Amino acid sequence: MSFLAQLRQHPPSAAQTLQLCYLLEIQHTSNILALRLCVTELQQGQLHAAGKAYQIQRQHLLHPPPFITPADKVILQRLIEADAAWLQQTEGPLPAIQDAQLLLDMLASQHCFIQRPQGGWQKLLPAPSERVDLAWVVDIDGGQQLRWQAITGGKIVFSAPNATTPWVYHRDPLQLAVAHHRLGASALQALQEQTGTLPPEQITAFLQRHQASWQPLGLPLPQELPPLQHLAKITPVLHFSSRSSPRDRVELAFRYSSDLFCSQFPLAVEARQLDYWDGTQLHRLIRQDAAETAYLEQLHPYLAQHAPTNTPGCWVSDSANVWQQLLTQSRGTLEQLGFQFHIESGFRHHYVIPTHWRAEIEVTQEQVLQLCLQLELAGERINLLELLKQLQEMNHLPAGDNRCFTLPDGRLLLLPADKVNGIMAELGDLLTSSGTLVRLPRSQLNRLDGLHQQLPDATQWQGALDRLEQAISLHQTPALLEQVLTGVEAELRPYQWLGVCWLQHLKRHQLNGLLADDMGLGKTLQTLAHLSLERQQGQLQQPALIIAPTSLIHNWEAEIERFTPQLRYKIVHGSKRHQQWDTLQDYDILISSYQLIVNDLSNWQEQALSWIILDEAQQIKNPRTRVSQAVRALESDFKLCLSGTPMENHLGELWALLDFLNPDCLGRLADFRHYYQKPIEQQAHGERMVQLQSRIAPFILRRTKDQVAKDLPAKIETHQYISLADDQQAFYDAQKSCGASELQQQLADTEHSGQQQILLLTALLRLRQACCDPLLLGETDISSAKREHCIEMVEELVAENRAILIFSQFTSMLDLLAQALDKLAIDYLQLTGKSRNRQQLVDAFQRGEAPVFLISLKAGGVGLNLTRADTVIHYDPWWNSAAEQQATDRAHRIGQDKPVFVYKLIAENTIEEKIAQLQQHKASISQHINQQAQITGERFALKMADLMHLWQQETEST
Repeated sequence: MSFLAQLRQHPPSAAQTLQLCYLLEIQHTSNILALRLCVTELQQGQLHAAGKAYQIQRQHLLHPPPFITPADKVILQRLIEADAAWLQQTEGPLPAIQDAQLLLDMLASQHCFIQRPQGGWQKLLPAPSERVDLAWVVDIDGGQQLRWQAITGGKIVFSAPNATTPWVYHRDPLQLAVAHHRLGASALQALQEQTGTLPPEQITAFLQRHQASWQPLGLPLPQELPPLQHLAKITPVLHFSSRSSPRDRVELAFRYSSDLFCSQFPLAVEARQLDYWDGTQLHRLIRQDAAETAYLEQLHPYLAQHAPTNTPGCWVSDSANVWQQLLTQSRGTLEQLGFQFHIESGFRHHYVIPTHWRAEIEVTQEQVLQLCLQLELAGERINLLELLKQLQEMNHLPAGDNRCFTLPDGRLLLLPADKVNGIMAELGDLLTSSGTLVRLPRSQLNRLDGLHQQLPDATQWQGALDRLEQAISLHQTPALLEQVLTGVEAELRPYQWLGVCWLQHLKRHQLNGLLADDMGLGKTLQTLAHLSLERQQGQLQQPALIIAPTSLIHNWEAEIERFTPQLRYKIVHGSKRHQQWDTLQDYDILISSYQLIVNDLSNWQEQALSWIILDEAQQIKNPRTRVSQAVRALESDFKLCLSGTPMENHLGELWALLDFLNPDCLGRLADFRHYYQKPIEQQAHGERMVQLQSRIAPFILRRTKDQVAKDLPAKIETHQYISLADDQQAFYDAQKSCGASELQQQLADTEHSGQQQILLLTALLRLRQACCDPLLLGETDISSAKREHCIEMVEELVAENRAILIFSQFTSMLDLLAQALDKLAIDYLQLTGKSRNRQQLVDAFQRGEAPVFLISLKAGGVGLNLTRADTVIHYDPWWNSAAEQQATDRAHRIGQDKPVFVYKLIAENTIEEKIAQLQQHKASISQHINQQAQITGERFALKMADLMHLWQQETEST
C-alpha cells in the first residue's frame, strides 16, 4: 500500500497535521547548511520526529497531495529549477544560487526546523536582515584568514558551498537572518580568488600583490605581524605506531618548547619555524638544524636492526626481538640521552619493564602474614601475584631470558626469567588461592627470606619489616653460646654443641625443629644439653616431656644420670604411674612411652609442659594412627623431634613430623601431595625437590657420620638397653625361676668344682638365650624385642649406606637374623666356624657386595681385616670383654679411614645388664672363665664366687 493510500485510509486527526517539513542542519566543519525533506505529523505546529523522507515527484507538483501547500509547491519548483538532481534525492546541500529567496520562503512556511546540538528539532524562524563585514582573523599559529563577521555576534553560515552571501544564525531565539554588506560585485569577485589561510611568511608578498587593487574595492588587508623570536628547548621524541601497516614503525620528531608554548616537528616536515599568536603578539621558534642532526646521529646505532623507509626519520621492523631490545635494553640509555618515548595505543610491540618492585607485609590479628607483591610502571602499580597465576596456568614455563605478560591495555610486560622462576619456586604452591594477597601462617615465616633472595635487590619492602628481619635471621648460622653454661658433665663435640645452639636459635624465633643426625652422633646428649641450658637460664619453668619407645626409656635414664644429674627426672611408666600425676610438676624431665601417652592422654592434656620431645619420632609418621593423634593433642610451649630416619617410605611421613612441630609449615597434606610429593616421587621432579629442601631447611638439622668424621674419635661405643615385651619378660622370668630350683638341686648333688662351673654356666646360658630370642629355646610364639630392635637398626643403617658387622656367640641367632634380612631383601654375608670360604667372604664384603656381615664371635674374633665396615653391632654380651674388643677390631684397625660406631645390645633388667656391669668393674673375670681349662681349680674357685654372686643377684631380683 502506497504512502498516499495509507494517508487516505488513515487521515490525521485535527490535533495532528501531516505536513512537508524542511529540516536544516549546520555542518560545523564548514558552517554550510544541509537540507532534508520529510513528511511528518506536526503536533500543534511542533516537530517531534523526523518522519518519512520525502523525494520530490513531478506529479506532486501538478497534483499536490494534501501535505504540500501552495507555498511548498513554489519552494519545490525553485529547488529543482536550481538543481535538477533534487528530483532524485531527499537530502543534501542547498543549490548554489546567489539570491536568498529560496531559503527565505522555507523559513516563511513555518515548517522549517533546525536540529539542536543536544538533539531534537526546533522551529527556525526568519529574522530581519543583518549587517556583516569582512575582517582578517589571526589563527593560533599566526596565519590569517578573511572571514565574515556579524555585528550582532551571531554565527555566520552559508546556504551552499560556493555561496558568497552569508546568513546569520542565532540560537536564542532560533532565527536565521540574511546578511547584507557594502561590497560590490567586483569586490565579491576578488574575494572568490582569495581562499584559505595566509601563513605569516606569505603576508608581505600578498600585500605587494593585492594592496593596490583591494583598497579601491573596500576590501580589508591583512596586517604584518613582526614575530618575537624565542630560544626554545629541543627534545627528540620517538613515536611508535602500528597503524594499518603490517610492519610496526618508529618515527623521530622534535618537540620545541619555550616559556609560552611548545610544538612538535616530525623530522620529515620541512618547515623550519613555529609561530604562535597570543592575541597581541606573534611569537616564533626557529628549528635547530645542528641539534636535530646530532640527535639523529646518536639514534642511528640503536636502530641498526630496523629498516629505514622513504620517509625521513621513519624506521620499520617486523621482529619482536628487535622491538624488545629497543624498548627495554636501549630505552634507558636513550632516555638518558634526552629522547622521549611516545607509544600509540594499539602498538603491537609495546614492551615495558617495571621501574620498581614492591613487597608489603601485613600481620593479621591471628598472626597470619599477608604478602602483597607489586610492580610499578611509571607510577602505575600492577599486582605481580595475578601475573604469576597466569603463568602457573601454562603447562610449562616459556623459554628465554624474560617472561612476557600481556597487560589488559595490550602492553607486553617483560620480567627477568630468573626472578620469575625464583618467585614461582618460593610461592608457587600458594598461587592456587584466590585474591591478590599471599597468606602465610606464622610457621612459614622462613619463606620470606627465600622470597627476599629471589626479588631484585632494589625491591622496596614495606610494612612489618621486623618479620622479614626474623626470617633472614632464621636462615643465618646459629650464634655459638658458651658451652660452660650448660652444666653438662661432658665435653660436647663441635657439631654436637652446634646442635644445641641450633635448638636455642629456633626457640628464639618461636619455631620448632627436627634433629635428624645419623644414629650414634649423640641426639640424646644434645637434647639433654639443651634442656640443661634451659634450666640454667631459668627457662624450664614447666617440665619437658620426653616420649620414646619403651625400649629406649632406660637409655634416657642412663644418659641423664651420666651427663645431667642436676636435672630432676621422672619415668612415668608401669602399673603404679597413676599415683604420680600430682607430683609431676616438681620435675624437670618426664619420660613416658608412645603407647602410654595414648592410654593416659586425658591426664597429659591437663599437665603444663614446656617441651614435648619425641624420640624415634617416626612413630608419628602416619597422622591417622592413635599414637600420632594423641601426641598432636598435647599442648606445650615448644616441640622437638629426634629421628635418624625422618622419612622411611614416602614424603608424607616427613610432612607428618614437620606439621606436628610447626602446624601448616608445609600447608595442608592434600596440597603437599599435589605440589611436592607426587611430582618428586612419581615424576622425579628435581626442581621441586630443591624447593622442598629449601622449605624445610630451617627446621631440620641433619649431620651424617661422614660429615662430622673430623669431630669424631676413631671409635664410639654405645650401650643400647632394650625392654622386653610382656610375653618375653614372662618367659624370661619363668626360665629364671625354674632354673634357680634346678641349679640348686644340681649343685647339691655334686661337689666337683668343674662340674659346678658347668652347671652354673648352663643356667646362665639359658637366661642369655631367653634374652636374645625365645626361638633359641624352641619357643615359636613368643616375641623377641632384641631381634626386632636389631633389624630396625639395620634397616636405618643400610638406608644411611653403612657397612655393618653383627657379632653373636650363637650361630643359630645369626640364622634367625639372616631370615629376617631375607624378608626385607637386605643383602648379607654370613661367617661361622663351619664356613670354608672364609677369605672369599671377607673379600666380597670388602668389595661392597653386601651391606651386612653376620659373624659368629668365635669365627670372627681374630684374623679378619674388615676395614670397609664403619658399624659394629654386638648382639649379645660375652663374658670376655677382650673377646668383644678383638671382634670390634676387625673393623677398627690399620687401614680404617672412618670412625667406627660400636653398639652393644643389652636386654634391660636381665642377666645381660648385670654382665655388662660386671664387664665394666671386673674385666678380668671373663678372661679367666674363657680360659678355664688352663687354670687351676683354686684360681677358678675365686672367680666361681663372683659368678655365683652374679647368679644370685639375678635370681633374687625376681
